[in-house]
Amino acid sequence: MFLNISKSFFLWACAIIIAAILWSLDGTLIRPNFYEFPAINIVFIEHLFGAILLSPFIFWGWNRIKSISKSTLWSLLWVSVFWGLLGTLMITEAYFAAFRWETTLSTVIILQKLQPVFALLLAGVLLKERLTKRFYIFAGLAIFSAYMIAYGSLWKEIFNISLGNNAALYAFLAAFAFGSSTVFGKNLVSDLWFRVSTALRFTLTTILAWITVLIFGDMMSISNFTGFHWQLLIFIACTSWAGALFLYYFGLKKVAASNATIFELAWPLSGIFFDWYFNGNILNSTQIIFSIILLISFFMIIEEHKNN
Repeated sequence: MFLNISKSFFLWACAIIIAAILWSLDGTLIRPNFYEFPAINIVFIEHLFGAILLSPFIFWGWNRIKSISKSTLWSLLWVSVFWGLLGTLMITEAYFAAFRWETTLSTVIILQKLQPVFALLLAGVLLKERLTKRFYIFAGLAIFSAYMIAYGSLWKEIFNISLGNNAALYAFLAAFAFGSSTVFGKNLVSDLWFRVSTALRFTLTTILAWITVLIFGDMMSISNFTGFHWQLLIFIACTSWAGALFLYYFGLKKVAASNATIFELAWPLSGIFFDWYFNGNILNSTQIIFSIILLISFFMIIEEHKNN
């Protein structure tokens, strides 16, 4: 039955999944190198590089930008503030706390994976996306599989989480920021070219992050970056941020927000692979089983889209 899936939709879904894999690569392997620096400085620099890289698309689409609707403008503001600034800042702070051993990385990941819950609810309320019972079944199965992949055993972790822990609270807020931004991002790319949407989001977030650094940050700490740090930031800008968001908005242009947020669960699946490949940590039998179930869930969601 999968042979009957639209090739175009499969391409769009793969773009979102690849973007999620790039974000996973950033969070598990690259971002740990910056945990000694203020998180807002990292957010500002990576967005600055991304904005510079994507700036030609603003000039290319300027005539379209001048005529955007109020609804599109509000969507742009939402994704720039909540995804670009607050979401990235919150998840970076949460990761840094885990890297400093103030909390467990498991706590951060499991709370951040609440993102689909917010996205699914808002997609139904704000975008009026009509979802079938089969979709909810496969979506719930995908979310549960993502949890099991991340930990191998869910229950001993989930009951030990307290939002009184700053890192846990950061991760929870990031889940809301990213989940809601999937919905508003869908509205944004539905009215603007995805190239222009990506460039505008990076540019506006850069301005907001710069203001935040001036008020709350420590600009002088940037002078402590080594050549290695600058190379990583450039790599992040080209791949896991500007590059990943470019792919994500390309897919989101044609994929429902409710579907997109499920495809983003490729994050824990790829995270486990990176942990095995780079750190030698081997999957247990539970993780292998639920990795297969997650992949099947992806295909069933794509099939459900085709049928509806």
